[in-house]
Amino acid sequence: MGTDRDALRMALVEQLAFLIDEIEAQKPLLRRVPAWALEGRPFAGERSIKEMYGMMADADATVHLPHLRRIVEEEAPVLDVSPSPTLAASEAWNEVAVDALLERVQTARAALATFLRSLTPEQWSRAGVVGGERRDVYTYVHGIIQDDADALRAVGFRLHESHLTTRPRDLPK
Repeated sequence: MGTDRDALRMALVEQLAFLIDEIEAQKPLLRRVPAWALEGRPFAGERSIKEMYGMMADADATVHLPHLRRIVEEEAPVLDVSPSPTLAASEAWNEVAVDALLERVQTARAALATFLRSLTPEQWSRAGVVGGERRDVYTYVHGIIQDDADALRAVGFRLHESHLTTRPRDLPK
């Protein structure tokens, strides 16, 4: 019989991997959304929907997975948090086809989930200093999940507020 920590690890990995299924469910909808809604920035300093997804893929591949590897492999590593402008500018996300972009999110997340599933309970308890705060693997993964929720909520609000119909007047919201 497993412990509470075993259940917590499994729940965290499953919640993290849920993004893969969520993206799969979003694909048919996002294929129908006009480019202006996916690539537009409603206000200065805001990210486009494609940029938000691109940043999720890039964060998993170039920040989260390397950070977690270092936390597991090194003794108390000190890690910088990659600022959003760096991730946003790492690629011209608006020029990437939506299907290719969503595949990148899923691929990066699958690699992250696979890595986490391979860890021993002892490795989950290892910690590093990330952005000035001590974080073990549990805390780090929970932070990723919270960031996912914020990003998906922002995408949902953005799509909800967009005028996505050819009717002269949009449906009531």
